[in-house]
Amino acid sequence: MTTSTAKISNEKDVKVLREILERFGISYVVNESPEDYKLSKAQIADFEKTQKEFLEGKSTAKTWDDIKKELNSVYA
Repeated sequence: MTTSTAKISNEKDVKVLREILERFGISYVVNESPEDYKLSKAQIADFEKTQKEFLEGKSTAKTWDDIKKELNSVYA
C-alpha cells in the first residue's frame, strides 16, 4: 500500500480529485480543519429555509446513488 498526501486549497480541484479517485476505485481520506466549515449568516438562513421546506414536503431529496448516476450519464 502506498500513501500519498496533497494539500489542495482550491475546492474545485478537491471535488475533481475526489471524482477521479472514486471512478478508479481508489480509497481516500480527506482531512479538513473545522475552520473550513464556517458558514455565513446567509448560508445558515438558506439551510434553515431549505430544511423547513423539506420537512413540510415542499421539496424532495435524492440519494447519493441517484446523484452519481446522473453525473455519470453526463460526464462518463
